[in-house]
Parts: sequence; C-alpha cells; structure tokens
Amino acid sequence: MEVWLSLCLGPHYCLFFSNFTLLSSAKMAMRGGYGVAALCLVGWAQRYCPVDKAFLRPHLSSVSWRGTLTDTLWVPIVFHVISQDSAGWLPAYRLGDQLTALNRDYEGALIQFYLPRYGPQGEPTCGITWHLSPLAMHDWTAEEDTLKKLCLWPPDSFINVWIVDQMVLNTIGYARALGDTTGIPGLVLLKSVVGNRVGLSPPFDWGRTAVHEMGHVLSLLHPFEGGCIGTTPQTCATEGDEICDTPPQRQPAFGCPALTTNTCTETPLDQPDPVDNFMGYVDDSCMVRFTPDQILRMRLYLQGRGATLISPINQQRRGWDSRPDSACGVVLGLPKPAVSPLRFWREGSLWHLEGPYPICWEVWDAWGRKITEGMEPSFDEQALPVGLYVLRVHTPTGLYTIRWYRL
Repeated sequence: MEVWLSLCLGPHYCLFFSNFTLLSSAKMAMRGGYGVAALCLVGWAQRYCPVDKAFLRPHLSSVSWRGTLTDTLWVPIVFHVISQDSAGWLPAYRLGDQLTALNRDYEGALIQFYLPRYGPQGEPTCGITWHLSPLAMHDWTAEEDTLKKLCLWPPDSFINVWIVDQMVLNTIGYARALGDTTGIPGLVLLKSVVGNRVGLSPPFDWGRTAVHEMGHVLSLLHPFEGGCIGTTPQTCATEGDEICDTPPQRQPAFGCPALTTNTCTETPLDQPDPVDNFMGYVDDSCMVRFTPDQILRMRLYLQGRGATLISPINQQRRGWDSRPDSACGVVLGLPKPAVSPLRFWREGSLWHLEGPYPICWEVWDAWGRKITEGMEPSFDEQALPVGLYVLRVHTPTGLYTIRWYRL
C-alpha cells in the first residue's frame, strides 16, 4: 500500500513524498519546491498546501522580450561546497559535470549557466568556494538562512548553489525563486546527487535534481501543484502550475511510470500526465523535457525578475565567456580541491593553524569590523558571540580567507 505524506512549510513551500522505495537503503528521498518556513505537518493525506504564487509570476510589464526569444540567456552561478571536514569536500570534477548537466537540459530553453571569472568585489574566482562547517549536516527546517549566510554572493548577480553533506528528512534538494520575498534565492543540494553519471548512483545519477530545483529558481511549479485543477483552457494559466501545456496531475509520480498515466480529466481534450517532465519527481533517467510554455515562462521570468542577473553589465563584471567553465579550466580537472599550503582544523572552540611561518591571523565580523588578531598557531573562538565571522590568515605564500558561523 502506498501512503502519501504532505508537509506544508508555510505559505511558500510544500513537499510531497510517500513510502515508495526510491533508494537502495529503502529511505525516502525528496525534491523540494519553494523555500523553507515553519514546519507544519498536516498528516497522512492526499492533500496539497497552497502556494503564494505572486512572486513567481514574471513582471511582464518590465520585460522587453520582443526579438529576444532566440537569444541565449547566460546566467552566472556559484557553487558553495560545505562539509564538516575537508576530506568530505566534493571532487571538483563533479561540479564541472553538474554544470554540463544543467546546460545539457536547459539548452532547448536557450538558457545557459557559466562560472564567473570575477566575484562580488571583482576579485578573481573560479565560481567555486569550499567551506568547513557543522552546518553541512543541514537541518533546513531551522537553519536555512544560517547556512546560506555562511557563504552568500549577491543573489541579483549570481545564482547561489549550496552543496551539503546531509539533509534532514532525506531531502535531496530544495529551492527559492529569484523573486522570493520571504527568504534568500538559490538552491541547496545534497552532494550525493551533484554531478552527471560519473560518481553517482541511480536513480539520481543524471544531475537532474539540480535541473529540477533550478526550474523552481526560475519560477516553475510542480505539474501536480494543487492536484486536478486548471483543467480547462479558461483556468489552466491561473490554477495549478499555471502552465497550459502541462496537463494537471493528481499527485507526484515516482520511479519510471508509463507515459500513458492519466490521473486527471481535462476538457475539451483529455491528456496523459506529464510524468516525463523535469519538474516532476520521477527518476533522473525518466525526466527528459520542459514544455514550450515552461520555457517561455522561465525566459520571461529571467528577463523580468532576473534582469540584472543576465544583463550585459553583469556579464562584463563577471567575465562572461561562452565556454561555461572557462574560468576554472585546471581546477575542474582536479580529482579534489587543490591542497593549500595552509592547514587548519578545529578541536571544539579551538582553531589550529599550520603552514609556512610566520603566520598572522585576523578575525572579522559580518559588519567588517576586526574583532581580534594574533600570531599564535591557534586561537579560541569561545569568547565570540553567535554570528558569522571571517578568518584571514597571512602567510609567506599568500592570504587565506575562511568563513565560519559561530554557533
């Protein structure tokens, strides 16, 4: 017997999952929708939570899209890899593979993603950051903003992708749209589903959790949003997922269902459920397409809500190149992140630093104020209040910056 569970996490976010076995461990895995707010368990039922869709709709009045429907829209993204230990950092090639998977599946929409050459302050970058933090064991029901503020680049100039070791409730990804007014836009992914075939295991082995969540960032909803509503030409654009060429679907489909699956009745022409759509919950190998109306909505949304993100000025500032990974080159080819001459580790509240001496370190807070400094090979964070901090370590081989959140 298959039983459905619906989690309603405030007015902007819903998760749907069942006891359907998706993983070899027989655990449930969930792809998310929009944002995370207060946890509200509504019980075992085939019911769906309302979504406030106002911030998901394109600002049509601000979109000058005539003549641009055949232009490729280039979007800068940054990967933030967060782990409890540097040995757990995701290998760099997996990030390159994930970028390839995104561009493979968004090519038909003429939307492409690239890693920037220059960061928020114009500093040289590869569009990849690595961080050590206990937040890598991610409880999105309580720590969403805390995780994101650990390593956040301006959302109007970059799409942030946070990658963590583990997530509660067997979640493998969730997202907030660019225009979300209730939280920080971007997507959060479990590291075991990041990449494209190599190093991954079925059913999440084509990098399509990121493809699905990026669809949410660009305003798309699940085809099963609201169940069997929006079943007529008069209501399909204002109910459900607000997409007229994705027939309504009563509930999520899992695994690799038959393309003839049909759980709702539309008029005047009844059509099968869009079970092969990227915005569903099926296995990676069985989700293969966006529809024309979904593509149009994403493009209009980018040209409205994401106008700064894709603007020529932002492209110039970020060092756009039509080769998506041109900023990274050698880095993406490494089997793991480059080992720096500086070694650091923590024991409780005590930080240890080891590297070419002399070492000079400074601790700065989130407001740009220097809190303390020293030349000792260790320092204790015990006296610091809870908050975000930056550790800057000066060595003969260069300056190293480490961000962390004091819990």
